[in-house]
Amino acid sequence: MINTFVAPSSVYSNSIYSLFVVVGISYSLAKTYGINRIHCAMTALVSMLITIPTSIITESGEVVEGALSHSQLGSSAIFTAMIMAFVITELYRWAVNHKLTINLPSSVPASIQDSFTSFIPATLCMVFALIICAVFKQTSYGTIGAFLFTMLQQPLSVLGNSPIAAIIAGVLNNIFWFFGLHGQTLVSSIFSPFWKPAAAENIAALAAGKALPNLISSGFVNTWIWFGGWISIPLLIALWLYRKKRKDWGEVMKISAVPGFFNIYEPLMFGLPLVLNPFMLIPMILTPLISGTVGYLVTVSGIVPFSTGIDLPITIPLGLNGILGSNDILTGVIQLLCVPILVAIWYFFLKIQDKSERESGIYTDEA
Repeated sequence: MINTFVAPSSVYSNSIYSLFVVVGISYSLAKTYGINRIHCAMTALVSMLITIPTSIITESGEVVEGALSHSQLGSSAIFTAMIMAFVITELYRWAVNHKLTINLPSSVPASIQDSFTSFIPATLCMVFALIICAVFKQTSYGTIGAFLFTMLQQPLSVLGNSPIAAIIAGVLNNIFWFFGLHGQTLVSSIFSPFWKPAAAENIAALAAGKALPNLISSGFVNTWIWFGGWISIPLLIALWLYRKKRKDWGEVMKISAVPGFFNIYEPLMFGLPLVLNPFMLIPMILTPLISGTVGYLVTVSGIVPFSTGIDLPITIPLGLNGILGSNDILTGVIQLLCVPILVAIWYFFLKIQDKSERESGIYTDEA
């Protein structure tokens, strides 16, 4: 009953995910180039649709004309959407920059002028898409989407969706944060093209009542690897345990407690600080190694289910995040069981830093 109720939301979100991708990328790229964003994005969308077959074959073998298959628009088409968005936007920009436009007198309203300005670039892009469509119809792949999925997305996904790659991404994330850079933004730009399609496949399988196909997805990473609570909660507890020995750390703990509970760890990053603090680099690296390894082992062994792939708000606290991300209470429990291990690690390195700062005179009890 629940699946029947939520099925339409899946059809009009995950099943056409690639359409959002092509429009979003083209719109943003056109904005940076200073060309008409709406016209360029719509041209990219239409160009991509041109490359998609307008007939489907049902399970009974019947050919239905004038229909688009969700399999051509969902997670398997994300690479196609990305490439089409970049290529069409660049072609559109080239046409505009080379004055391949229809210019009207200045007395013509701007809205009408924009339509005529976009006419030739848009036509050029769609003709290019028609040529691409015709070329790939002559191949064994049939469509550019099938070609890119077979030659690029599938092989790269095997590499990008491996547990080692996911844990390395978590380590890189924290290393970037150590240097004061937003790690998630930098690392996700590389790995999201692999994790997001895997998450979309899991969501589609969940909606269809089937077994989830992908262990590693954006859902797994957000639950077990670079979830903010993996740093903020253990570190806050370690600071609380150390508060009587270091009053300055106690103040940092008080200021960071509320945002840290909701996984916002910037006050700790720049307040303690963790950034450019050599004592804190090792626990920052160990945290995703431990949480990611535990997450992989308990998932691959079947103790907890695969992450559903649903993107949760980043402010959901540790424990509840695991429950909602996998529809399983045990996932949240295991998350919480990892906390004491991480607390011990953070406490150990806080103690080393405290000892060093006292010996060097950087900190005294009178301070």
